[in-house]
Amino acid sequence: MLVIHIISTEDTKDFSAIYDNLDATILINPSTRIAREAIVDERDTIVLIGHGTDHGLLNKNLNGYFIDSGWVNLLRNKTIIGIWCNASNFADRYDLTGFFTSMFISNTDELVTCGFQMFDDCDEEIKRQNKIFASRINQFLTANTPSKEWAMKLYNSLENEEKFVYYNYEAMYSTE
Repeated sequence: MLVIHIISTEDTKDFSAIYDNLDATILINPSTRIAREAIVDERDTIVLIGHGTDHGLLNKNLNGYFIDSGWVNLLRNKTIIGIWCNASNFADRYDLTGFFTSMFISNTDELVTCGFQMFDDCDEEIKRQNKIFASRINQFLTANTPSKEWAMKLYNSLENEEKFVYYNYEAMYSTE
């Protein structure tokens, strides 16, 4: 397993729990060359984490893409775990296989942009929910849970959460 984590903001750090204690190659903000070589060498699962759009995973400066359409041929025939905003649209566009998030509120700017009201302690609650999500993904990876089961298990795990959490989870899906 290969994990590429593009840490560009404080909220993207919250997702490091995804790869805690995993038997994986972990690359944090790698160079393009190192990432490309690692993707070519990886035979099965690639986890991509950070901020992004339907055009790909943004670079650490948020002013361009780290993973975009130019990487698709390297990602094909591998299981991709795409954890960034609108990774699902990217996967649909390029027919990638794996588990993908849709719009995912990971900070207060995104909360407001998506039409949710700020609430008491929303920064802390968003951070807490990011960590819970990361921990659940880690559990799935550790237990070798088929990614086709993840979306349902994640959504079914919700219980009296803030509305933004349901929003985050309801559009996740697997293409397996």
